Amino acid sequence: MVITLIVILVVLAALAAMFFLGPAGWRTSAAGTFGGLSTRVGKFIESGRADPRSGSGAGGAAPTPARPRFTAADRAYLDGVWKHVQSTFVSNPRVAVNLAHSTAEGFFTAHGVPTDELPEGAGDLAGDNPAEEDTETLRLRLLAIKTWSDREAAR
Repeated sequence: MVITLIVILVVLAALAAMFFLGPAGWRTSAAGTFGGLSTRVGKFIESGRADPRSGSGAGGAAPTPARPRFTAADRAYLDGVWKHVQSTFVSNPRVAVNLAHSTAEGFFTAHGVPTDELPEGAGDLAGDNPAEEDTETLRLRLLAIKTWSDREAAR
């Protein structure tokens, strides 16, 4: 048993000597055989950063992806509100636009999203006579609110 151990140590010493003292081609082929660790380390040192294909950062598991801003229930609520707003628009466009604005403002504020860029509601820009707004103007305001809401919900 001692002889077997001595033979194994001699073979390992010979392999190590071949790797470090042999021709450069042997080192390259041996590095490829054993996973190319020395090649990867050399590339890391030369470039100053890790190989992006390596999958993980410096000594750890891959980072956990960010949690989505809204849950599936939140998205279902928004879809339901927009269906209600669309059906309301047919009979009363001004109410539908105000409903869309107030719902979007309340929903996104409750979720911590700033609503500074939320388009105005139906009566907010009309001035002294809000009845001057025609259906097309109200439709465009509703579309602007819906576009803003969809953009914020997708972030």
